[in-house]
Amino acid sequence: MKPVRAGVVFLLCLTLASPASAKDAVYDCAGREKCVALTFDDGPHPTETEEILSILDEYGVKATFFLIGENAERWPELVEKEIRAGHEIGNHSYSHPDLSKADYETVCREIDEAERAVWENSEFRTRLFRPPGGCFGEAVVRAAKERDYTLVCWSVDTRDWAHTPTDQIVRNVMTNAEGGDILLFHDSIAGDTPTPQALRIILPRLIGEGYRFVTVSELLREE
Repeated sequence: MKPVRAGVVFLLCLTLASPASAKDAVYDCAGREKCVALTFDDGPHPTETEEILSILDEYGVKATFFLIGENAERWPELVEKEIRAGHEIGNHSYSHPDLSKADYETVCREIDEAERAVWENSEFRTRLFRPPGGCFGEAVVRAAKERDYTLVCWSVDTRDWAHTPTDQIVRNVMTNAEGGDILLFHDSIAGDTPTPQALRIILPRLIGEGYRFVTVSELLREE
């Protein structure tokens, strides 16, 4: 596993949530030459997700969307649209709590309710779980394993969630992205989002450099 670039919050979470460790989750698939996974957290969102889907379609890119269950219930048509477009859906909990501090029953409820929210509206069974903030402890590892989920974090944090200026996001990705990386973006951000503008710059540049975009599951299968 390569060290994480521009985003180490979850490493602090793990320090507080031992005995779980980084080995319990996937952060990248090092060695996948010119192959990266684009991921989006916290959606769906009625306007931001729509715009991002349009951009991805424009460049022929498939991504993995880690959905919050509450949002999937509010906008089920967007979940269906993501699936119809060939994107992958992941579980990002039902209400986005810090699960590193939650007991086992709470973790189970958050995962199960989010899975239900997606299934009831799309009949899609999620197999990937990304804990909010990348924070997890033993209860999350246990609950995910019992449900046949793969825990997925990231290796490049774009920090779009912090309203980082577009040029800094672009510089971060273009400087740090390597084959096998999992890139963290968000399709639901409070206030103005820099993500669509950053994607319009990053996608053609990485494609021009010969990179191929795959879903997280596809990245894992290429190991």
